[in-house]
Amino acid sequence: MFENISYLKKNKILDITNNTNSVKKDSVFFALKGNQSDGNKFIPLAIKKGAKIIVSSDKKVLKEIKNKNIITIYTADVRSTYINECCRIFKNPSKKLDICGITGTNGKTSILYLLRHIWESKKTSILGTIENSIGQKKNTSDLTTPDSFEINNLMSKTIGKKIKKLFMEVSSHALDQSRVENIHFNSAIYTNLTRDHFDYHKNIKNYFDSKKSLFTKFLLMSSKKKKMALINIDDKYGKILFKEKLIGVTKVSYSIKNKKADFFINKISKNKNSYILDIKNREKIYSVETPLFGIFNFQNILAAFSYSIMKGKSSKKIIEKLKKFKGARGRMESVGNKQKKIFIDYAHTHDALEKTLIALREEFKSYKIIIVFGCGGERDKLKRKEMGKIAYKYSDKIILTNDNPRNESADQIIRDIKKGIKKLSNTYTIINRKKAIEYGIKKISKKTILLIAGKGHEEYQEINNKKFPFSDHQIVKESLESANF
Repeated sequence: MFENISYLKKNKILDITNNTNSVKKDSVFFALKGNQSDGNKFIPLAIKKGAKIIVSSDKKVLKEIKNKNIITIYTADVRSTYINECCRIFKNPSKKLDICGITGTNGKTSILYLLRHIWESKKTSILGTIENSIGQKKNTSDLTTPDSFEINNLMSKTIGKKIKKLFMEVSSHALDQSRVENIHFNSAIYTNLTRDHFDYHKNIKNYFDSKKSLFTKFLLMSSKKKKMALINIDDKYGKILFKEKLIGVTKVSYSIKNKKADFFINKISKNKNSYILDIKNREKIYSVETPLFGIFNFQNILAAFSYSIMKGKSSKKIIEKLKKFKGARGRMESVGNKQKKIFIDYAHTHDALEKTLIALREEFKSYKIIIVFGCGGERDKLKRKEMGKIAYKYSDKIILTNDNPRNESADQIIRDIKKGIKKLSNTYTIINRKKAIEYGIKKISKKTILLIAGKGHEEYQEINNKKFPFSDHQIVKESLESANF
């Protein structure tokens, strides 16, 4: 005999989880089926660890539970039921917040931090790749978009701190797995789409459909009024998305190419240590100064500026904030000194790597570029060759090394990258990432730049199912200090 899901509400049960690591005494365990694992297989462990209630879509499995003290609940859709319960126990916090979701292959994190800087960290909460933070209280992040329980928990705490704005990165995985179901978005930002996560989505259509659903499904389902979709129409898929009928949503376009866009960079000029972006919005032109360089950074600034203007922020305050914004951690971040020009960047797709290298080429025209990078294991293998091509095209010396090989052979990953490198005369292989970075630093001369790509903000390496402490930043710091550069 199965209980109805309403049993949880009637008995005011709040302690729920879908992870056996989080099971406590008398808690509820939701047996979710994923792409790589089936929660039903972990029911015995959940019971052993103290779960009192089991929720599953498998009647056979539930009937096999012989412990009379265990309450079983059947539901046809465990994932949706779990998400609904997460919202219920935290009293649907998303309805009380101004929430902006940011999606796209590249630029999500930079825009997230730009917006946080503009709207002030003490007055905002963020959910993202680097951290999940409530005001100025920071917590490290494991996923770009966390589990529904964590999302609602953070939103509830945000309300408790009397903070009204939440900015969040929304990954394609989270959208595909409906982790943001029942989240009432006020606005959504689309950055761009290039090949990534094909190990999961299989093809570009599926990947785009996941990204698009933030606008065509979740934003439309939101109960909020005055909803907005901010879309980059420089991007091929952004143009497609902008043509979608989004009833009840104000569509706003931004571009650095299309003068017909609602927000357009009319002119870019360079000062000694900064750039001036003349941003046109209808008949108004705003001059925005930034210490950042590179077209992709200008696009991100344009997105954050456009959103903030549309949401009523004073242009004067936005411009003051942008002038002082030095970038997100691990995103084209300068980590060298006067003697050594070194940049760390998260670029781990061929498109991101190309944009990063082009930006460096244009900013430091007379410099040679050394690049240290690898590719992640157990991910889209076809992009490895493409990244090799990009590295060969835009850099002068390539040092191939480990990224996060996971359970794959590091040697095989590097062989795959080399398939895209025409001539290997200036290509070196140093599997140990620490030694590869140290070697790269030693090779920097007066007119040379070192780019360390792929891991950015990450502070670990994942090898053979284990995460080991590792930071590109720390290695650079130690290397420069030990050599007294």
